[in-house]
Amino acid sequence: MSESKLNLVASTLTNSLGTTIIGHVAAENVVITVKYANDDVDTTTSDEKGSFVVKIPTENTDNEVTLTAMFPDQSAKEVVSLVIDQPAPVVTAVISTQNGQRLLDGRVNQRDVSISVHFIGDEHVISLPIDNGLEFELVLPDDILPSQIEVHATNQKTGKTGRTVVGLGVTSKTVAMPALTDEMIAEYVHNEEVKHQSEAEASKKVATSTEIATPPVSESDKDVSDAVEETDKTAETSSHSEAKDSENNERAATESRVERRKRGGIRGFFARLFGRKG
Repeated sequence: MSESKLNLVASTLTNSLGTTIIGHVAAENVVITVKYANDDVDTTTSDEKGSFVVKIPTENTDNEVTLTAMFPDQSAKEVVSLVIDQPAPVVTAVISTQNGQRLLDGRVNQRDVSISVHFIGDEHVISLPIDNGLEFELVLPDDILPSQIEVHATNQKTGKTGRTVVGLGVTSKTVAMPALTDEMIAEYVHNEEVKHQSEAEASKKVATSTEIATPPVSESDKDVSDAVEETDKTAETSSHSEAKDSENNERAATESRVERRKRGGIRGFFARLFGRKG
């Protein structure tokens, strides 16, 4: 730790969750820069009380870090180095069944860690590598129980170790899907055609039932209907004839009056011509 005009004070806190830098300066908004051994950099600022916290990533927990505090106007600066006490690795593991195969699936929280698996009652120790995702996997015999498995993780740099209790994980089952063949497709098409044909026949039966439910017109009813229609036609014809006769009679009477007037006029003309009185 170190003190100056900025009164920079910092330390590391390490537990099973990782390493965290906890620090304090004399003012707020002081720029705090953390530089790791691999040249990665994290930056934060102090709060209104001058406090700051920086969580160190698991991939940057090598040896020591350089911590720099500086006012925004760069009027003051202080640099300190902190040694990181890397925690013991944390390892988790479960037994799962995938595609009918039992697997031991696990993960650690640090790099440069070796995994060893030991079955109780068996002196043989199995060493497993971890991948880039910090995960490992082991195929298990069918008769091994979780309580018979011991998993240890050892950090190659610090020598610290961790172990875990193995539990049961999620079991997945893969269902094999058959390949579609021409016969299967033809059978499906045939079944669909039979289904549609059955529906059409059912609809046709319903329509036929509706026609049967409507009573047909009897011969007697038809005769009555025809008689009524014939009577209406006769009445209409008779009425038309009467109207025509009346019209002819009226025309005849009018013509008679005209003829009489004509004849009367001719007689009067000859009478005046020959000196007769009408």
